[in-house]
Amino acid sequence: MVNKSKFYEKFVALALGLMAVGQWADTKEMATEAYVAFVSHFTHSYEYELLNKVNIGSNVDYIKQYFGEPQLIKKSKYVNEVSFLYYLNDKYILSLVTKNSRVSAYTIQGLLDDFSPDDLLNKKPIKGNKTIVQHTSDFVKYSFDYNNVEFFLVLQEQGKDKLFIHKYFGAVNYGNNSSLAREQLHDLYNEVDVQDDDPKQIGKARSIARDARNNFYGAGEEDLSLIAESILTKFEYSLYYKK
Repeated sequence: MVNKSKFYEKFVALALGLMAVGQWADTKEMATEAYVAFVSHFTHSYEYELLNKVNIGSNVDYIKQYFGEPQLIKKSKYVNEVSFLYYLNDKYILSLVTKNSRVSAYTIQGLLDDFSPDDLLNKKPIKGNKTIVQHTSDFVKYSFDYNNVEFFLVLQEQGKDKLFIHKYFGAVNYGNNSSLAREQLHDLYNEVDVQDDDPKQIGKARSIARDARNNFYGAGEEDLSLIAESILTKFEYSLYYKK
């Protein structure tokens, strides 16, 4: 096991040595990159802190100061003024829903089992991996698919005190979330012609929410249908992640 304290002491000693011979600018950049890489290898704290820079209402230019240019941009098929911007990291996918360079909603999909970002509204840590229903048990709206990407998403309304901003939770499976059962999604699909308030349909939806590990987090002003549209297809995912 790596002794983080000793590593840090040696790291600082090396940086001070280089500073002493007048290579401050290069040393500062190298030291920052090395330290970030070290912290990122053993924890997710750097990524969580960086993701906390994103907020509803943020200007896209502000986001680019921290994340750079997005690797992928898509236009919505259904809302002309909406674009989806994607930052593709080995640990997560950050998706921005934008209107006229303003972030109206954003989502974070964890690609590692233990990647669980801070709460997107209060920026406080969320302890432990949870199922969807453990995040929100009173959801009414949900969206799902199993033909392309297997996903199940829910919308949690925040009420007047949160200016009617929504939270989004869910499970997305690109082959990395086996808790989301394709058979359950298929069974729910067979009920979609029934009225939304049908007890059998609601029961199946809640059963999925109880079993599926939540790896999808979001917040914003948009309806759930737009959030569902923002999810990368299997082809897009495989193209950029080479899987």
